[in-house]
Amino acid sequence: MAHMSFGNMRVLIVDDQRPFLILLRGVVNNLGAKSVVIAQNGESAVAACRKEKFDIIISDLHLGSDKKNGFQLLEEVRIKGLIKPETVFIMVSADSERPFVLGSLEKQPDDYLIKPFSQAQLSNRLSKAYAKKMALKPVYQCLARDDVKGAIAACRELIKEGTRYRQTCTQLLAELYWRDEKYVEAEHMLSPLINHKPLPWMVVAMARTQYFMKKYNKALTLANQVLRVRKLSVEAHDVIAQCYLRLQMLEEAKNAITRALDLSPLSIDRQYLACEIAQAQNDFHGIKQYCHAIWELSKKSVHRDIGHLCSYIRSILDIAEHSEDKKERNKFKQEAALTLHRCRNDDVLSRLDEPFDYGIFETVIGARMSYLDGKLIDAKRALAESQHKLNTEFDDYPLVLAPDSIKVMNDLGEYEQASELTQKLRDSGKQLDPNIRFMLAQSESGRSQLKQSYTQFNQQGVNLYNEGKYQAAYEQFQHAQKVAPVNTGVAINLLQCLLKLFEGMEKPTLELLSSCRQAYKLVADMPLPENHQKKFDLMKDALKRYVE
Repeated sequence: MAHMSFGNMRVLIVDDQRPFLILLRGVVNNLGAKSVVIAQNGESAVAACRKEKFDIIISDLHLGSDKKNGFQLLEEVRIKGLIKPETVFIMVSADSERPFVLGSLEKQPDDYLIKPFSQAQLSNRLSKAYAKKMALKPVYQCLARDDVKGAIAACRELIKEGTRYRQTCTQLLAELYWRDEKYVEAEHMLSPLINHKPLPWMVVAMARTQYFMKKYNKALTLANQVLRVRKLSVEAHDVIAQCYLRLQMLEEAKNAITRALDLSPLSIDRQYLACEIAQAQNDFHGIKQYCHAIWELSKKSVHRDIGHLCSYIRSILDIAEHSEDKKERNKFKQEAALTLHRCRNDDVLSRLDEPFDYGIFETVIGARMSYLDGKLIDAKRALAESQHKLNTEFDDYPLVLAPDSIKVMNDLGEYEQASELTQKLRDSGKQLDPNIRFMLAQSESGRSQLKQSYTQFNQQGVNLYNEGKYQAAYEQFQHAQKVAPVNTGVAINLLQCLLKLFEGMEKPTLELLSSCRQAYKLVADMPLPENHQKKFDLMKDALKRYVE
């Protein structure tokens, strides 16, 4: 293959070690490149890509401890459209450890070079990668526009023309068919190729196709077939884990995802899959482990999201909540508190793209901790304060704070508030991550019977009150309060009902006075939702003579 001309190429070199950076710049200059930009970390590289579109990026994998690494850089510039579709991205590293190599290759750089390498090696690899990128340019241009159907057509055309990159085109085409949910077309394309020569990548692609078609046993057979000849196939382990999960063979799913993570732990999607399997097993320690990994992996990446931290802290408290051992319960409550305090100064908080208030988040978590300690009034007060601040300090409710608020609302029996906020979250169009979906499902299923009983008693009370049957209404509201002891709505209803009963009495009974004081205590001097506050304000003066 003739070597490419570097004269008009714009090149970006990224390495945290300045001596190697200068050395590599000299090598690239020797190849003929005149426009060479250097960056010593991932953030500087992203900034450089915002200023100009490079033809070639050569990045080291490790760009400093606790800094954005090479494959996070690659992922970010691709997702944000900061490089051209035909830009060649070469990853280099002195690290040949399996997790880093496999993790990097999963992000599909155009090539991967192990240090040290010669100028001739670099030139040869760049020439090959550039020739391939230019040949497949029509496909990559469609992908950059998110035009899946156009990319499929471009792949088909290139295969029809007899491109020398037929294998890459076929791999791309399979992935595009999956994205377009054309699983039968993927199967028809792969079948004759496998019958002719069953290469491992083809068999894995067919296994994944069968998984998408819900033919789990067939997918398992194919994936295991790959592992017999290629034990390090992470994709095969992934397919096996997914199939076992759908078949509810959870221990087998756990074993498969554990092997996949041992090989390549740097994928957020793989950590999510592990989390989903742990959730299906009610393995709260496992959920915490994977939520922590997702938070750590996302912090320096394009997937940075404060919601990952919220999920991690929630997962610590879930262990405490489901622990029957008092020591373990206290241990994990303390761990959640320490993590909450330690993360307050995390630099991720200074680079958020969405509205968030850490102090309010701490208050919501404090409400959950009070609930776990059995301090229902304290929990209710903290929840009420957090929601009041959210409604007064933000024009729109910060949805990242909704999941933990919903959790505490359901725990405290504030079902109306929880339902309203859940609906707001679902109507937002925000893509809910699997951990939030799990929390919502778990929170709703665990309280459905109580919620149904509460709603029934409360509604019967309202109906009876409207009919003027105040004693019968009072009894129904009391039943509702037994189900949801600190619910604001039923406390307001009780107070309204008691005032009507008091009007018809010469002297209220001690039982009714006690009930009045208890309900009053639940809502007095506490921030209330607007509709409840209006009702309470109308009754407050009349109630004072009975509670003081």
